[in-house]
Amino acid sequence: MISKMQYKHLFFDMDNTLFDFDADEDQALERLFNAQDIDLTSDIKTTYQTFNQGLWRQYEQGELTREILLNTRFATFFKKQFNKVVDGQQLSSQYLDNLALGHDLMPQSEELLAGLQAQHAKLYITTNGVARTQYQRLQDSGLAHYFDAIFVSEELGYQKPDPAYFQTVFQKLETVPMTQSLIVGDSLTSDVQGGQNVGVATAWYNPTGQINHDQALQPTHEIKQLTELLTL
Repeated sequence: MISKMQYKHLFFDMDNTLFDFDADEDQALERLFNAQDIDLTSDIKTTYQTFNQGLWRQYEQGELTREILLNTRFATFFKKQFNKVVDGQQLSSQYLDNLALGHDLMPQSEELLAGLQAQHAKLYITTNGVARTQYQRLQDSGLAHYFDAIFVSEELGYQKPDPAYFQTVFQKLETVPMTQSLIVGDSLTSDVQGGQNVGVATAWYNPTGQINHDQALQPTHEIKQLTELLTL
């Protein structure tokens, strides 16, 4: 039986774990496409999201730099989809400004963090997002005060699931034992893989009941609701 406070240090992903990134992305894309006089239909949005997710997987695997991803994705997509030439760097900046305005939360996010704080757990953010965007969203959401430290890939120089990412995190924290730590996130390839790479326990947040088809990626725990973490 797992004791109630086996995990005293919890490392949270942000997007689609604590924050409803899908809702925030919808709003940011709507503003961006409207500014280009393009109607963002559901089909176009789905096509873009598939394209964008592919780029982020390449980034996670070290096949693509953050700068290339951010500065070329819109130029590539608009050219391919609409045969429209745009300034990719400018649109990227506009999109990130739009995204920074979004801080919709996943169900139970604040309830969970308040409960963990009451249990005297130490909480941290570990995200592959863009620093200025993620910091603003954390502040505007009112969640920032729950966290003892925030680790953004852009600032660390490594991204999840690169072993160097969490190795750097634990080096910076110095006294935090990996054996009492838990990495929490919605991504098998980023959060769970990242934990496995350094031998740290993981909790896969899987609210929609996705099937894990990769036998090499086995989270320590799987949860459908965030507040299940309170019993760990």
